[in-house]
Amino acid sequence: MPNPVPTSTLPTLAAAPPDDKQQLDTLLTALEKERGRPAIVYWTTPIARISLAAELPLYDQLRLCGKRPAIDLVLSTNGGDAEAPWRFVSLIREYADKFSILLPHRAASAGTLTALGADEIVMTPMSVLGPIDPSRTHPLLPMREGAKQPEPISVQDMRHAMQFIREAAPNDPKFAYTPEAMARIFEALFDKIHPLAIGAIEQSYALAKLIGKQCLRSHVTGDDAEARIDGIVNKLCDDYKSHSYQIARKEAKDLGLDVVYASATVENLLHQILAFYTARPVGPFGTQVKPGLQVKTQIAWIDSLRGKFRAEQMLVVTPESGLDVKGDGWVPY
Repeated sequence: MPNPVPTSTLPTLAAAPPDDKQQLDTLLTALEKERGRPAIVYWTTPIARISLAAELPLYDQLRLCGKRPAIDLVLSTNGGDAEAPWRFVSLIREYADKFSILLPHRAASAGTLTALGADEIVMTPMSVLGPIDPSRTHPLLPMREGAKQPEPISVQDMRHAMQFIREAAPNDPKFAYTPEAMARIFEALFDKIHPLAIGAIEQSYALAKLIGKQCLRSHVTGDDAEARIDGIVNKLCDDYKSHSYQIARKEAKDLGLDVVYASATVENLLHQILAFYTARPVGPFGTQVKPGLQVKTQIAWIDSLRGKFRAEQMLVVTPESGLDVKGDGWVPY
């Protein structure tokens, strides 16, 4: 086993070499020695999403790890499917009495939902969480000219539009909107956003709240548990005016989350893990990529000292130099 890396300095990491598993193992060995428990990394690139497709490689990692008093999950993601976090949290709790999330940088949206299921969220000055109000695509939502997929819309976008319409009505009753005028306004809105799509968006909003509460209930106890859970979920779903809002560790702690500030040693190691994964090449892009060429990219990893898995995506370069996704899947490497 490689010797643990020194934690007194922050080495500059070059782009990851083709066989970089030893470099990663060095970092994970040091982290496990410092924390006294196994560590699993779940890392998605900006073009990947948290999804239930990661369930099997995560399960394989947990089986290789075995049942332990505590397990760390090092998480980095821009978000994903709201259905996945509760499955991941409940699966990890089958193998560990205590479960901690370590954040080198960002765990947004579905990443924040996953963090809600941890007994502690270990954060550095660089770590951020985000709101959990969902954005959703739907076949009946508007589509930009030339786009292949409808535009995603969040329930907050829709609610704020309706709130603006109501609040924009004149205060003077003589000039207030008549029922007929309001009907025409909402008819115009529904002409852009189909009522069935609005129902689906509202369902996603209710699902995000349900998943958030389920994750918190896995470890929040006491007489005031439900009030605390409701307060946290309502704030994360309703209080932020942008889905991209960045919640740093002090604010996350003030929200009532079980935030722990990383020690200097753990912060250093998480910084190096962040540098390692962001330096990893995603795919063979460059002048050699021409229309019609099939390209394989690496978009996510679930790694530990006991096993390594990555999500590979197959793409075909289009005549317009775009990329057409043909499929993806998790494989050991």
